[in-house]
Amino acid sequence: MIDFDLYDYYKNNKDNNIILSFKGAVSQEILVEIGSMIRNKFTMQRDIKKIFSVFVELSQNIMHYSAEREYSQKENTNVGVGIILFSELQDYFYISSGNLIERKLVDRIEGKIEKINSMNQEELKEYYQEQRRLPQEDGSKGAGLGFIDIARKSGNKVNYDMTKIDDDHSFFVLKVKFKKGE
Repeated sequence: MIDFDLYDYYKNNKDNNIILSFKGAVSQEILVEIGSMIRNKFTMQRDIKKIFSVFVELSQNIMHYSAEREYSQKENTNVGVGIILFSELQDYFYISSGNLIERKLVDRIEGKIEKINSMNQEELKEYYQEQRRLPQEDGSKGAGLGFIDIARKSGNKVNYDMTKIDDDHSFFVLKVKFKKGE
């Protein structure tokens, strides 16, 4: 048996107002199941579509870009492993995600996020349209619009953190907040 104090884990979740958490391989099937729980939890929010859209974006980032991979028999492919948390404070909901990335990507990711965080909503809209017209980046599974979309839909800066794990990997955390009632 693992030496793990489940009560401490429970208390930590309670103290930090975590209302939903998932750690593991993020497959399409898991995304659908968690998505269903989110829709049920946030039905009273006017911006449920925005919250759900950001959840999908964060989940897809883990699925496609996590350096930690696990085989999904149902999908017959390797999918990314990571963690997703939903927490609730008095005025805000937070969605956080974390996963391993290759260290060589850190500067590029930080540069993208810092550029996006320096823009207002109108600039983000223009930048989004501009980026849509560009060819897809090497190694990208989408149009490279995810961080821009997250900032636009949340109406807030994209908070992130990079923790060096070893010479080859960092742990990349994204934290997005949504004002309640919007």
